Amino acid sequence: MTVPPRAHAVVLAALAVLAAGCAAPSTGPASAPTPLRARLAAAPKACAQPVVIGHRGAPGSAPENTMASFEAALRGGADWLETDVQTTRDGVPVLMHDSSVDRVTDGKGEVAELTAAQIAGLRVTVGPGAPEPVPTLEQLLTRLAGSRTRLLMEIKWQRPEDVRRIARIAAASRADVVLYSFSAAHLQQAHEEAPRLPLVLIQGAGLADPPGGLPLAGVALDAGLATAGRIAAERRAGRDVYVWVLDDEPSWQGMSDRDASGLITDVPDRARAWVDARCRAPRTYPPAPDGAR
Repeated sequence: MTVPPRAHAVVLAALAVLAAGCAAPSTGPASAPTPLRARLAAAPKACAQPVVIGHRGAPGSAPENTMASFEAALRGGADWLETDVQTTRDGVPVLMHDSSVDRVTDGKGEVAELTAAQIAGLRVTVGPGAPEPVPTLEQLLTRLAGSRTRLLMEIKWQRPEDVRRIARIAAASRADVVLYSFSAAHLQQAHEEAPRLPLVLIQGAGLADPPGGLPLAGVALDAGLATAGRIAAERRAGRDVYVWVLDDEPSWQGMSDRDASGLITDVPDRARAWVDARCRAPRTYPPAPDGAR
């Protein structure tokens, strides 16, 4: 294709201006970025959301809510981890979804009726891989201290004094923790103890406490509640929206299209691969209407 002389001259002139701007010496300190570099550095990252949140770690790779599961989620590229906190009879917060140990371990009994030493002697057997110990909350917080991984920490149903203890431990750690719960009362109690930690209220089809006057940073919605209208309303109110539990591409696509802030998933490695591919894929647009080309 032959380039008209006028167009050729315009292109050369534009390139000359760009080259001069990039090559011009800075009048500030030697380390100061050029205006062009500053603009690039300030540009938002592609696909900064939705974040990928490993639900109980990566229970498709290791027994749920164990250190092996959390490590698998991190290896798979999870941005955040999600876990559940119960409290033992002697006041030690441990990581377990159920109020009893029956379903997931080789033991029997309610967490609140067992001592920390008794819990430490159990092994989580539900999930692939070798049986794993039940971690304490402090073990996970120590692992995450100073890292970029955020912990979405669900406070399960328990006594107010246990809720406050959990909040104090989280606030005293160097980990990046978000407190979340189905119970607005628990979040209020935790907030009074640790006012600097963000709050997220969980809502499901069968249980949806109103937020009341809580200063919520976000809500975590059962996928059935996460309609486009509901997500838009929460976003307008300044709240992030995390949706659970999403384990397949149609779900990730649907919630991303609705502008969900985070995907809570049992398969964070697969979700990460999907989000990364979506970021790299060129944006497509519908064809322009006739006469608009």
